Amino acid sequence: MPHYPSGVTFLLVAEKQARGMGFYRQALIPHLPADLFELNPGRLVWWLCFAAVATGSYFAIVHLNLHWTLKLALGGLIGLSNGILTFVCHEIGHGSVVKNKKLQDFLIIFGTMPFFISPTFWRFWHNKMHHGRTQQVIWDPDAFPKLRIFKGSRFVQNIFPFTPGSGYLRSYGYFFYWFSFHNFVAQTYLRFRNSVFESMDHRRVSFEFGFQCLIAIALLAWAGPSNWLWVLVVPVLAQNYFVMSYISTNHNLSPLTKHNDPLENSLSVTNHPVFEFFSLNFGYHVEHHIFPTASGKHMKKVHQKLVEFFPDEYHVMPKWKAMKALYSTPRIYRSDYELIHPETLAVAPTLGTAPKKWPAQIQAEETVDSFLPPPEPATLEHTTSA
Repeated sequence: MPHYPSGVTFLLVAEKQARGMGFYRQALIPHLPADLFELNPGRLVWWLCFAAVATGSYFAIVHLNLHWTLKLALGGLIGLSNGILTFVCHEIGHGSVVKNKKLQDFLIIFGTMPFFISPTFWRFWHNKMHHGRTQQVIWDPDAFPKLRIFKGSRFVQNIFPFTPGSGYLRSYGYFFYWFSFHNFVAQTYLRFRNSVFESMDHRRVSFEFGFQCLIAIALLAWAGPSNWLWVLVVPVLAQNYFVMSYISTNHNLSPLTKHNDPLENSLSVTNHPVFEFFSLNFGYHVEHHIFPTASGKHMKKVHQKLVEFFPDEYHVMPKWKAMKALYSTPRIYRSDYELIHPETLAVAPTLGTAPKKWPAQIQAEETVDSFLPPPEPATLEHTTSA
């Protein structure tokens, strides 16, 4: 049983019914800093610093006669800076840095350009779909599919050997390219084939995405083919690993859920304090799903309270252990709480324990940005992410 904080009374029905974010917010907010939801404009300094580092490294590679080892190091530094910029833009997109949407768009369109992420697409794809329908098949782009979708989708069948836990050698390259690949495919192909994207502003997405592509082409032309290894390949490998290794561990060991309970459908991962600092505490992901509009600087404080109040239900582990678990289990779901390898039929459990019986009625659920309509029948092209 959870160790409820003193001074807070919970209705008995909350124990019997599926919990939403409102349940955890009610428990935690009285015990957290009063400035939890205040803007953190200091992240703009991060944006400027790492944009300058990435830009400066690019010009050094292109215009200075450097030894290849220095170019390799600078290429890695570009990738690391791009990853940090993406974590900063993640907070910007949630509105925890600045409230002005035009300024947000400006910062995101340039800050996420190395991953080709349109600000409009990101808000719909991440804020609305992922946070609003976490670990719901088809609706959440970070949720892997069930076996029935695997059997009916050539796309999912083709990508399965590239995913962790498939047992194929090629799966070990997954973290080094997947986030870029999935963003590109989702914006050029999947959003036109999947009805869950119908309400998105496609014209605006196409304009923003095209603008990013034009700038990237211009930068590659300026660098010349002799430098593409250092300004393109090395950065892409580094930035994808830095970001994707967190995204995958935060959700892909968790069960599929019919309701949005962050303690069920998310995992927090701990890391060396240096990496936690430069990832803006992104690994504390259960905390982020409960308070998505709060700055990452508060997430360790939320973490402490979750450990105190919900020690038996809160999932947290070292990042290296979560990475190992990803390669020890397949990514296709046989049921909400079971994973299955579609070729060997080996079965493994997800995190958590399946309830004996779901409640007949689920309490009204809060979502982060807006409510989504009920899902349509599962005849859609799946939007598998990680």
